[in-house]
Amino acid sequence: MNKQVMLEGHLHATLQRAAASTEPYLIAVQDTTFYNYSTHKAMQGLGTLQPAVKGVLQHNVLLLNQKGVPLGLIDQQYWSRQQTSVPYKGKESLKWSKGLKAVNKQLGGGANKVVLVQDREADIFCFFKAKRAQNVELLVRVHQPRNMEVIQSGAVLKFKELRAHLPVAGYKQVEIVRQGKAITLTLSLQADRVHVLPDKDLSGNKHKTQPLSLIIAREIAAVDEKGQDVFDEHQQAEWYLLTSLVADSEQDMQRVVDFYALRWRIERFHYTLKSGALKVERLQFDDLQTTIHALAFYSVVAWQLLSISYQLREDGQAAAQACFDEVEIKVLQQLERKKISTVEQAMLALGKIVGFARSKKQPLPGVRVLAQALERLFYLKKGYQAASP
Repeated sequence: MNKQVMLEGHLHATLQRAAASTEPYLIAVQDTTFYNYSTHKAMQGLGTLQPAVKGVLQHNVLLLNQKGVPLGLIDQQYWSRQQTSVPYKGKESLKWSKGLKAVNKQLGGGANKVVLVQDREADIFCFFKAKRAQNVELLVRVHQPRNMEVIQSGAVLKFKELRAHLPVAGYKQVEIVRQGKAITLTLSLQADRVHVLPDKDLSGNKHKTQPLSLIIAREIAAVDEKGQDVFDEHQQAEWYLLTSLVADSEQDMQRVVDFYALRWRIERFHYTLKSGALKVERLQFDDLQTTIHALAFYSVVAWQLLSISYQLREDGQAAAQACFDEVEIKVLQQLERKKISTVEQAMLALGKIVGFARSKKQPLPGVRVLAQALERLFYLKKGYQAASP
């Protein structure tokens, strides 16, 4: 068994959840994390992350609905550097294009527009020109000192020079996590339509990108959960967002910023795997391939943890099928000896597997309890499937 086989059922269910979405947009977020296994001296096939640090890299494409509830994984890549049984074929920067190809393949031609979001590491000229399905859009936070041609005026400027030439067209509030704390930012918004020009050794007229929107979102205020002012000019957010989406109005700009802010969901996904609940860097296996299989399994668990958490925030009375498949619901119903219809009911039944009892102080199980319960549910599900005709 390999990771593709292990994730096959999950991918199929993810696509079903995507097809059931009635919202106009789906958000696919891609990013890379690494797992440090330097203390695992005997693990065979393990390469390096950087000199003297052994481990494996994992690149994920996580699909969200427009409200930010995770629907599941679309693609997952693994590699390790130097003296490894899992090398990366080609340049590592190709991971972004491979993620885009997976989105094209799995979601291209669907009824929803799919916005593929990535941070500054994906600021690569050829990525902006990569082939996309008709319903797939790009959104990248740029930082390279590129020349951009303003379509309306024909002026060619470095992208950071544009801020001084554009009027503020609106404002937007977004929630982010800064130093582990939830922060609400107020951002000023500026925008224009541009072509990104290639490097100097290529003709700008022949090789420039298709028309793109550049949105500049600059932090002008910040408050914490208690409403206290926490604005710090040394941490001031300034996002230069390049997208294939049209952003001619304030509403368009606000929508693009909302989509980019959802990128933090994949950081929470990686946190859940590494530190929040699952602690996968403590896994003990003899070889790298077995470790990768385990990471694929725990990735599905991490998705469920996040999906349940965010679904409860949005609507705890949503159908249980939003976070659990039919077999899982049947197992939970047998344990509860009653019908389970909502996400909240399923979550409480799940907690009971590991002895969680609801109280006023803790009305719902936390992430650590859910992590233990989902692992137990996996084995119960396998037993149920083995016993069923």
